[in-house]
Amino acid sequence: MQRRNFIKRTAALSAAAFISPRIFASTNSYNTKKEIFKGFIVSDSHFGWAHKMQPTIEEQAGAVKNILNKFPDLDVFLDTGDAHHNDHHNNANPHKARKDWVNIIQGGCGQLPFYYVIGNHELRSNEDDDPEMRSNIMGSNTCRPYYSFDMQGIHFISFPQLIRATYITEEAWDWLDLDLAINKDKTIVMLSHNNIIGTTRGNENGYRGVMDSDKMIDIFKKNKNIIAWMHGHNHNFEVINRDDMLFVSNGRIGGFDPSRGKYGIGGVYFEITKEMLTVKCYSAEKDMFLDSFDASLSQTLDVKTTFDNKADFAYSYGVGGAVNGERIPAYHYHVGENTKSELFLTGCENAVINDDHAMTKYAERKAYHGLDKILFAAKVNHGNAGFVYTNPGIRLKANNNWWTTLTMPSDNYDKYSYYRCPLGQKYEASIDLDVKGIKGTQRLWFRLHIYDINGRKLRIVQSDQIILGDGRQQFDCLLDVPILPEFDTIYSNPESDNLVSIAVEASFTGMNTDVDIIYLKLEQEHTSLNTVDAGVIIDGKSHQTSGVLAKGDIKKIDLGKPLETRSVNQISTSGNKRVTYLVRHSNMKWQVRNATVTYLDNHIKIGKIRNHISDKLEIIISPLQKNIDPYLHRVRYAENIKLVPYQSKNRSIKATIENVFQNAEVDFYSTKKPKVVAGVTSWIYKDNIVTAKISKPTTVLVTF
Repeated sequence: MQRRNFIKRTAALSAAAFISPRIFASTNSYNTKKEIFKGFIVSDSHFGWAHKMQPTIEEQAGAVKNILNKFPDLDVFLDTGDAHHNDHHNNANPHKARKDWVNIIQGGCGQLPFYYVIGNHELRSNEDDDPEMRSNIMGSNTCRPYYSFDMQGIHFISFPQLIRATYITEEAWDWLDLDLAINKDKTIVMLSHNNIIGTTRGNENGYRGVMDSDKMIDIFKKNKNIIAWMHGHNHNFEVINRDDMLFVSNGRIGGFDPSRGKYGIGGVYFEITKEMLTVKCYSAEKDMFLDSFDASLSQTLDVKTTFDNKADFAYSYGVGGAVNGERIPAYHYHVGENTKSELFLTGCENAVINDDHAMTKYAERKAYHGLDKILFAAKVNHGNAGFVYTNPGIRLKANNNWWTTLTMPSDNYDKYSYYRCPLGQKYEASIDLDVKGIKGTQRLWFRLHIYDINGRKLRIVQSDQIILGDGRQQFDCLLDVPILPEFDTIYSNPESDNLVSIAVEASFTGMNTDVDIIYLKLEQEHTSLNTVDAGVIIDGKSHQTSGVLAKGDIKKIDLGKPLETRSVNQISTSGNKRVTYLVRHSNMKWQVRNATVTYLDNHIKIGKIRNHISDKLEIIISPLQKNIDPYLHRVRYAENIKLVPYQSKNRSIKATIENVFQNAEVDFYSTKKPKVVAGVTSWIYKDNIVTAKISKPTTVLVTF
């Protein structure tokens, strides 16, 4: 990177971009070009990476500024992951790195709606909290890291790899199947972090290239309305036209530079019309489209789309393969006066909770520290030497250690997030194994490790000792998981955000001969292989179906509007005790980031700040529909707000702010200077932004 020239060109803008959102006020509140949808994607910021290839914070802020200046009428700003380095990859302060990303990327895109796909670096962390939940808070994601939204008739799906860099979880596959079935008549753009093998470059076992890429390609072939897979991770700019789709590698706005300074930092600009999708790779550092270097870096796909600039905005979330009794919080970040809410349900094929129970997913990767033998959804406690992959399944090697354990999922990073299961239920652990050679002295115990969201072990539930014979044999055991009322969890207190995960473990002693493991399963006690009487209880109200619900059969239930800024969805199903569900809220008018929101009695209720990563403690409101002006745009150092949006009758906006921390500020976007701003200590109007200062709880009334 030619940093000297880049810093010289952007230094003045960069410093301002890092400090204040006002410089972005020239960005239109909504795209006024009627027949085109415009978006921009950045990826792989890698804030916190201590390396000479990593751009400075000022350079990254300057790049965002340049993007917004170059494309002043965008409709959406997207990020496809690796927002920051984690605490064991040359980053002494991951909290600061997350703060920089929140300030510069998530909070730095002006008035635009912003959506974020989680990358592998955010998920692989030694810190003592749930990395998926933490990342959801960073990006204001409602429920799980997979979700979807509709903008101007185009359906976007966030579909990240979870647990491992190339691994798509079975719950995500289940949810994707439901989402695609519901949206089969819409044009779809898929956003992810890793590439599909055989399309854009990148195929490194266990790290680059989605495992089960063939499965994903089959989905593309069956769903011709999917027109693009746009991803991060590899840092290179690349556009491949294959099978009536564009596969796009979104480049880099940080991290290592595969172009060695040729392209610089930037991202991908795209346009969608009724007749085509156009993608252009752009260097924000050099202020140029990269097709001047390589013509393939700008491409157009001629395709009929469902683009409609009058279509409502919708946001969808849910969980694949959710378990009976599970309580799932949903944090609402979208709002509108006349919203429509729907619940979609489909069944699951079996009762198995844990991923890859037969250990069919395996890779070997030559990493910087040596060979990694990767079981994607399991761990053997003795590492590489402890097992051999038998494709499928594994062979536990004979050893003299006191304990040999097979845990699903891995007992380090994944204990914070997997597998979400309710307390106060009975679970069945089962194993299929083959003791090799003569009968040995092996003993087996089943264990359930119960963790909270901070990785704290709440309880171990263990079976009695099982004496193994020789040859092929199967064992199962019913284990009772208590409610654990002594711990504050979502099961003892529905208002708690402390979720619970259960890992299943097979523990062996006396391993004087090899033992083959064919599968290890965790299931709830169940009576059928099918989903039966599927339902979800949302904020205490039951939404139930009756009878068998097979996978692929879909039931739709109309819902009322959310009454609170946070909902609790509790699964209620029998049979195999699992169901996949999706909630869709449509006709949304606003996105609110960093704090939750709902609509009550002719006003918008904005709750407490959830995202405390940034020192700004900033709530950001972005319009999702056309021609909204003026509006409340940002609030700093304050929360719990009752907002009455602009009323044409009295030409005013009213915001009652109940909780003020210190030196609070309120920004209103308006192309006209207001006549009066009441209830504040002072105010200024500059670059289409009204900034008002407040020092205590107050009602701010802005009249135009």
